[in-house]
Amino acid sequence: MYRVSANLFRWAILYPVFCQLVSSSRLEPANPFPPPTLHPKSQGLDGIFDNLERDFQDAASNRSSPWLTDITSFSVAVTSTTQTLWTTSYTAPILGNYSNGPPTTMSDQSYFRIASISKVFTVLAILLQEKAGNCSLRDPISRHVPELNERVGADPHTAEWDSITLETLASQLSGIPREYGQCDLTDPLTDRVYHFDDPVDIGLPPVDDSDVPPCGRNRPGTRPCSRKEILDGLMKLPPSFEPNYKATYSNLAFVLLGFALENMTGLEYADVIRSSIFDPLGMERASLARPPDTEGIIPSLPNDWNVDVGTYGSTGGIYTTASDLALFARSVLAKKLLDTTTTNAWFHPRSFSSSWSFAYGMPWEIFRTSDMLPDSDRIQTIFTKGGALNGYFSQLLLIPEYNLGLVVLVAGDGHATRWLREKVLKLLIPAVEQIARDQAASKLSGSYMSNDATINSSTTFEVSGSRGLVLTSWLSNGTDFLAQYGHMSNPRRKRGHVQLTPSNVSRGKNSEVWRAAYVLDELLPSDEIVNANLIVDVDILSYASRSLEEFVFELDDSGRATKVTLPGFRITLDRQADREALDAFVRLREPMKPLGSTY
Repeated sequence: MYRVSANLFRWAILYPVFCQLVSSSRLEPANPFPPPTLHPKSQGLDGIFDNLERDFQDAASNRSSPWLTDITSFSVAVTSTTQTLWTTSYTAPILGNYSNGPPTTMSDQSYFRIASISKVFTVLAILLQEKAGNCSLRDPISRHVPELNERVGADPHTAEWDSITLETLASQLSGIPREYGQCDLTDPLTDRVYHFDDPVDIGLPPVDDSDVPPCGRNRPGTRPCSRKEILDGLMKLPPSFEPNYKATYSNLAFVLLGFALENMTGLEYADVIRSSIFDPLGMERASLARPPDTEGIIPSLPNDWNVDVGTYGSTGGIYTTASDLALFARSVLAKKLLDTTTTNAWFHPRSFSSSWSFAYGMPWEIFRTSDMLPDSDRIQTIFTKGGALNGYFSQLLLIPEYNLGLVVLVAGDGHATRWLREKVLKLLIPAVEQIARDQAASKLSGSYMSNDATINSSTTFEVSGSRGLVLTSWLSNGTDFLAQYGHMSNPRRKRGHVQLTPSNVSRGKNSEVWRAAYVLDELLPSDEIVNANLIVDVDILSYASRSLEEFVFELDDSGRATKVTLPGFRITLDRQADREALDAFVRLREPMKPLGSTY
């Protein structure tokens, strides 16, 4: 008997150490709230939009603004997953030349060139082809562009086409060069950008005409490159990197994806995008063909409104409006064309960059920041894609944490793009965060307890600022389980709290599954190079094969929680009308000690 007791005593001492080895101290989780339900008149938003409208119009009419206001037009839209929340537009006093009539006043229905945002449509079309069973992201590009097979091994300096997949192309990991027939210093237009008339004037040697691409924009009046010319040109260009070595921006990668889509479907690229994306989503004002001048916005500086990009359409050829691009943004966030699993995978980064805060996606440009909330350092992620052609600058931003999309379209001085984007984010995000907190509090916070008078079990949840939903009391049949959970999850007795985060899964109709985690109030500085405290895990504690950290809220038709089930405890607790009802029922044998204190 003594031996058994000693072993039990020894295990009681070692168990917290064991837990610390298998589970690291947890960071404050990201996405602590479900995405809020947003409407144009949501409390707090209408005032934000009024302020933005005033600030935008004041800046556009002010010559001291950080862009050339006389020649810069813009259209901005903010959308949720269900509707456009706000839009504003501005027409520059000075516009360019319109060939078929006078310009119309700018609105969210005015056409812009969105340039490289077109890449997002190309990737979505590839994902839809994969969904239809016509390809796999792991397919080598040579399978879908068979002309490349003729060139495999022909020149040791060409790319390894059999090793370059659809995914590596879409993720900017192919290693192939950026351009062919574009942005070459034999192009007089490019030379004017750098303020010289002849490359020889800056010390470059004369070149033979045979080295100059016969197509693209390298000579006045030249035509877009054909499919054959692009593929022939690629054979003259050695790769920049090995496949999957590091990301490097390549327009040619998306030209090849466009060729692949044409082979998969037997359609021209424009018809692929129209039939698979524009038409199903109702994007009636989106096109690869140039719309009438009177329906677009043409800046007064040199611009690409009339430029036929030809085979470069899949990398930067779409014309559309702020309204239709906002519609596209909410369709992606609402997962209208892709299932949830595929969309979640689409939002994952594919490679790192040289910055802590930036990663490459497919083809997302993914930014992470802790600067958007005034009362929190919580990291938030923004999925973006920018675009630029001469005279046109565009940005698409998606923030799945809030089911929020932002569209910024500029014709004129590109410096306006950054100012408009940052102004919206800095004013809007704190307001949307507050709405998310308020909705979570209304939906879930309060006291829950067993309706069986013989079982003294209860929980209390509160929304605590940016932390999210926090457990402030947790009794299991009269035992202070909040303290026990603190013992097991935090053996070193560092101060913290128990926070719940949504799992985005359900257990039947009208339910939400949340998971608890012990979160340190402050991460202590560490000089470790490999700091395991940054690793986050869930469902560490289980009891008879069921998680002790899972909470399943049952919701009524209005979306308000009425019950919470704790599967590991085999119990369901009813939501109470107020805290007093719980206080009258619960009788602790001793006061609860704060989390993180010495027990």
